[in-house]
Amino acid sequence: MRRKEDFHSTPTQDFLAFLQEETHQEPKPLSRAPVQGWIQIAFWGLRIYIVVMLVMVGIGFARGIH
Repeated sequence: MRRKEDFHSTPTQDFLAFLQEETHQEPKPLSRAPVQGWIQIAFWGLRIYIVVMLVMVGIGFARGIH
């Protein structure tokens, strides 16, 4: 049976240099990706579907009360 790798070993100099370099950098600003074409149509379709389903649930709930 083989021994598992020791994950508690000391870090190498390369890793320490990499860590030092990466921890002092500012995070890059995030921006939204442009939504175009069929994806925009699909998102509008999902919005309409959600509204229709909410209306149907509301009608079903209103009928269930009476």
